[in-house]
Amino acid sequence: MAAAGGSASIITQVQQGGPQLATLGDNVNNDENLTLDLRGTQFVLSRDELLTLPEFVLLSLFPNGLFPDGQVNQFQEDGVYSVDFDPVCLQYMLDFFRQVSATITATAAAAAASSEDDEDLENGTSPSSPSNVLQDRAGIIVLREDLDFYVIPPRRDISHPEMMVVKRSAGNVLLKQDGIFSGLRRTDDAGTTEQHLIEMLTAGGFNPDDTWGHRAGEPNKAVICSLALARLRTDMRNASGEGKDSNAVGMAQKLLLFWRKPARRCWWEGMELEGVEGVEGKLKVWIRRVWTLEMSVIGLR
Repeated sequence: MAAAGGSASIITQVQQGGPQLATLGDNVNNDENLTLDLRGTQFVLSRDELLTLPEFVLLSLFPNGLFPDGQVNQFQEDGVYSVDFDPVCLQYMLDFFRQVSATITATAAAAAASSEDDEDLENGTSPSSPSNVLQDRAGIIVLREDLDFYVIPPRRDISHPEMMVVKRSAGNVLLKQDGIFSGLRRTDDAGTTEQHLIEMLTAGGFNPDDTWGHRAGEPNKAVICSLALARLRTDMRNASGEGKDSNAVGMAQKLLLFWRKPARRCWWEGMELEGVEGVEGKLKVWIRRVWTLEMSVIGLR
């Protein structure tokens, strides 16, 4: 997703390919487990499970790299690594990834592989098609929004404590605006980058009226972080059920280009909020949204 104002396609910013698959499971060496303390909440995770998480999470948790030189004990003497990251957000991701992983079994993978091989021989399906890439795996669309908001003082003589109340109240109002695509639908015109992005995401796994799976304000900041996850749709039959929907297949192929290769889009917008504490009438705010889109693929090793 190119930066606002750019002419580049949201797809051509990403190179094809993807990293080696990591598994999501419990059969790991205990020596590679790591205890994380996220704002007072502790998680014990294996290295393999950590490596399945989206890139933005790994960069937030480990800005210097995961397990440098293979030594877990380099983090802290007590074996606990403290990170300033939302624990509720991490739990939401872990629950979703584990739920999807639980649906992938060796039996299902073998059946899918056999079925797809037969179909490829008959129909000449490309080995890089979504059905082949995901025949024994699952794709997860990872969509994140970082929203910074800037409040215009409602009057000139407002005091600092009053302004803090206004900012907090404005943040609460924005938190309730939890529709995933509500901030992206600035126009209904066809052919726009925003419209194409919505079509791609809704074809891939989201629904037009979906809300963010996790949405929360950052402590002591005028920032709201949101996250939504969706399993990439693999049922690509057309309306008649006799063949594959070429449009859905094309959208899935585009989404797979973001496999651990995040793309970002940033834009500004002004809006007026109603129902803000300490403000009569509407409150003017400026909002900077940054969307990060990437794909995670999990499966059997």
